[in-house]
Amino acid sequence: MAIEIRNLRKTYGDKKVLDDINIVIDQQGVYLIAGPNGSGKTTLLEILVGLRKMDHGQVRIHQVSSDDVKIKKMVGFLTQQNTLRRNVTVREELNHVKELFGLKIDTYQYLEKFKLQEYYDQKTKNLSGGTKRRLLIAMLFMPGYEIIVLDEPVSGLDTYSRDEIWNLIREYAENHIVIVSDHYLNQAAQYSDYIFLINKGKIVLEGKTEQILKEFQHDYVIKTRRKNHEELLKMIKRKEILRNLKVSGSVYNYFINREDYDDVKCLLSHQKFRLHPVNLEDIYFYHTGELLKEVEEV
Repeated sequence: MAIEIRNLRKTYGDKKVLDDINIVIDQQGVYLIAGPNGSGKTTLLEILVGLRKMDHGQVRIHQVSSDDVKIKKMVGFLTQQNTLRRNVTVREELNHVKELFGLKIDTYQYLEKFKLQEYYDQKTKNLSGGTKRRLLIAMLFMPGYEIIVLDEPVSGLDTYSRDEIWNLIREYAENHIVIVSDHYLNQAAQYSDYIFLINKGKIVLEGKTEQILKEFQHDYVIKTRRKNHEELLKMIKRKEILRNLKVSGSVYNYFINREDYDDVKCLLSHQKFRLHPVNLEDIYFYHTGELLKEVEEV
């Protein structure tokens, strides 16, 4: 196994951050770790790369324990923070990595594949947020790590920058193992080969994107705000539609099956209701939100 995580647990005080995590990865590709804030994603990644100690369990990369110094040469890691030095040029940052790893490359030509050569002599502090992230990823790829781990690499970036970065990740993963955490689940899933959904320190769902969508028990979701909920509920009850309700703040999500679609498709013309086929973010929320079975009491 390239990566093997068995019975991993981590606790801070009375809080279980990771609770019996089991993951095995033995093929190249993109592996997505998804979950809400506080679900344990960052802690899991930091333990994997040897930056944080576990309380219980085993983490091995190519049969080497994650707390072994050898891991530093096997795995590249990109944190959420901008780790570029402020008062140096892009050229200086790249040459620093080149010297550290004894690489024999032309750093300007290397930047061309990332379309970053125009920034070669600019100070890193003057780069946009998206350009900084692309540069950090270019630097991460330089040593040719067999395994790289990225903690929310596109967080806070615009759609164009996110797509640029995901395309870079997808290309690298053709010959390497890439593990990524991300909040933009629908977009991230387009570039991922396998998904692990984490909630409250546990893996609650895993599989290939197509497999997860196919095996989910509901086909459509109706969304509305709290103020419109009673009107929607009356209609659903009148049609005797089987449903599950999940509430997120003031948004009510009714999950229904395909056979009930004809009874609710009229909602497509209502601006206060949204009806659409279930996507991965809906499934993500279904498994991590609160299920209210007795909807009349809401």
